[in-house]
Amino acid sequence: MTDKPSLRAYIDRYAAGEIPRDEALAAIAAWDFEEEWFDPTHTAPTHQDNTLAVVNQARGLGKLTADDIEVIRALLEQRGV
Repeated sequence: MTDKPSLRAYIDRYAAGEIPRDEALAAIAAWDFEEEWFDPTHTAPTHQDNTLAVVNQARGLGKLTADDIEVIRALLEQRGV
């Protein structure tokens, strides 16, 4: 278990309208992302909270819009990620 804040929970708060868009997207793009665990013998999701896959999943669930993703992508590129 990690002591880091959960990106998944943060995105949930944003989707619920608790965090302003500009603030949330900047925070998501600046997040301390973890490397995603990968084990080819383990096909189930890892349920990690702080990976870029969480951002992708949030888009699929409608918690982030396509425009949100484009802003996050641009900010990540500026960061060199």
